[in-house]
Amino acid sequence: MKKVTNFTSFVIIPAGVILFVQAYVFREVDLQQSVIATAAALLGMLPKGFVLLTSISLETGVIKLAKKQVLVQDLYSVETLAHIDTLCLDKTGTITEGKMKVIEVEKYNEDVLPDTLENIMNSYINLTDDSNSTFNALKDYFKGDSKYEKLSDISFSSERKWSSVTFKDLGTIIVGAPERLSAMANVELPKSIVEAQKDGKRALCIGYTKEAVSVEQIPNISLVAGIIMADPLRKNAKEMLGYFKKQSVDIKIISGDNPITVSTIAKRAGLEDYESYIDLSTIKSDAEIVDIVDKYSIFARVLPQQKSIIVKALQAKGHSVAMTGDGVNDVIALRESDLSITLPEANDAAKQVSQIVLLNQDFSVLKDVLMEGRRVVNNLTSVARIFFIKTIYSVLLSFFCILTNTSFPFIPIQITLIDLVIEAYTSFFISFEPNSKPVKGVFLHTVLRNATPFAIVIMLNIIFLTFMAPVLNIAQGQLVTIMYLLIGFVSILAVLEVCIPFNKLHLFLFSTTFVGFFTAVYLFRDILQIVPITMDQLWIFIVFAVISTIILTIKQAIYKKMGY
Repeated sequence: MKKVTNFTSFVIIPAGVILFVQAYVFREVDLQQSVIATAAALLGMLPKGFVLLTSISLETGVIKLAKKQVLVQDLYSVETLAHIDTLCLDKTGTITEGKMKVIEVEKYNEDVLPDTLENIMNSYINLTDDSNSTFNALKDYFKGDSKYEKLSDISFSSERKWSSVTFKDLGTIIVGAPERLSAMANVELPKSIVEAQKDGKRALCIGYTKEAVSVEQIPNISLVAGIIMADPLRKNAKEMLGYFKKQSVDIKIISGDNPITVSTIAKRAGLEDYESYIDLSTIKSDAEIVDIVDKYSIFARVLPQQKSIIVKALQAKGHSVAMTGDGVNDVIALRESDLSITLPEANDAAKQVSQIVLLNQDFSVLKDVLMEGRRVVNNLTSVARIFFIKTIYSVLLSFFCILTNTSFPFIPIQITLIDLVIEAYTSFFISFEPNSKPVKGVFLHTVLRNATPFAIVIMLNIIFLTFMAPVLNIAQGQLVTIMYLLIGFVSILAVLEVCIPFNKLHLFLFSTTFVGFFTAVYLFRDILQIVPITMDQLWIFIVFAVISTIILTIKQAIYKKMGY
C-alpha cells in the first residue's frame, strides 16, 4: 500500500494541475466546474477505502487474538505471520513445558570430595549467581543450607557450557554440559548419561578440583557425579508441529542442548525430520552456517550469536522467518526475524522486542494467529481488485483527458456512489470471512494482475464511445450516463469474480450490489446529475456490457489455465 500511495502521490499533483489548467485556461470552463472535474479525477486515483478496510481487518484480528490471551504488540505482525514459511523454535519452554525436574543424581567418584556431595552442592546452589530453568531445578533438589564460604565464582556461559564456585578450604565445584566436563576430566561420558540423552532427558555433570579455576585456565578435574533431569513434553506439542507441517511451514528447532537429546524430544513431538540434526559446536566458522541452514531441521549446542546468524541465513535464502525466544541472549535473533514471539515467562527485554507475546503459556494458539493473518491477507488480496480498478482507470482516464484536452467526464458524487455501493459494501463483509488457505503470490502483483483487465475494459469502452458518440448521435450528457453505467457494470463483474464460489452470503452480497447500484442511479439521478437515455442508447449500453462480459470471461479462463 505504501508503494501505491507513493505512486499516486507522485501522479496526483501534476495530473491535477494539468487537468485544472486545461479546463480553466484552455477550455475556459468556469472555476467551479474546473475544480469539480479535477477533484473527481484525483479522488478516483486513491484507493482510500482500502487503507481503512485493512486497518479494520487487522484490528479485528488483534481483538480476536486478545480474547485467546495473545498480546499483539505490532498491528501488522498479524499480516506478517500469514507469510511465514519457516518457524524457529527453542526446545525448552516451547516444545517442552520448561519445567525442569531432577530425577536422578548418580555418583561416580565421591571419594575425592572432602565432604558429601549433598553438602557441597547445597552450598554451591546457595552461592551461585546463575538463574535459569536448569539451575532452578537444581535449587528445588538441593535445598540444604550453605556450610562453606565462597571465594569466587564463574557464571554460566552458553559458550563455555559450565559454571563454577570456588570455596574456602574446599576447592572448586564445576557444573556443566557432560561433553565439556568429561573432556576437562579426560574421561569418556558415563553410559548412564549417554542413555539419558538418548531418552530425551537433559544431563549435567559435576566436576571437582582442589584448585581455583579461571576462564583462561582450568586444572585437571575429577568427574564426581551426573545429574539427570526431565522436562515434560507440552501436551499440544505434537498437534502444534503437525498443524504447521500441514500449513507448509517449515520447523527449525534451535537449542543449546545435546543434539541427541533434542532429536529425541523432536521425535516425540512428531517432527518428521527429527534425525536431521547438527551440533553447531563442531562448526569451525559462522560462514558455514549459511550453507547448512536448509539442510538440517535441528540445530543443537547453538551459541547465542549463532541464533541470529541462522535467522539471517534463512532470510538470505528467501524464507520469511518467525523466531521464538525467552532470554536476553535471544534478543538479537528476535530483532532480526520477520516475526518475533515470546511466552509469558520470558525475560522483559525479550518481551519488549517481540511483536507477539503468548500470555497463557500455550504455544498452540499461534495457529490462531496464523489463521487471522491468512484471513486478513487472503480476503484483502481478493477484494482489493475492486478498489484498484477505480485507481487504474482513473489514472488512465486522466491521461486520456490530458492528451485529448477533454474534461474528466464524471463528478465526485458519482465516484462516491461507486465507492459506497460497489467497493465498500461487498469488501467489508467478505474481509471478515474465515480464510485459512496458504498465502500465495505477492500482494501488489496479484492485485494489479486481477484489477488491470477490468480497468482496461472500462477504458476501451470509454475511448470507443468518446470517438463514436458523434456517429451514434449521442449527446454529451447521455454519453456520460452510458459510460458511468458501464463503469458500474464492469466493477460489479469484479464483485461477481470475488463472490465465486457462491454461498448464501456471497449470493446476497452480489445480488444487492447489482440491484442496489442501478436502483440508486435511477432513484438519485438528479443528485448524481445523470441524464436519462433513450431506448436505442440503452441497447448501446447492453451491447457494450455483453462484449465486456465476454472479454472478461475469456480473461478468467486464461488466468485459470495459467494457474492464477
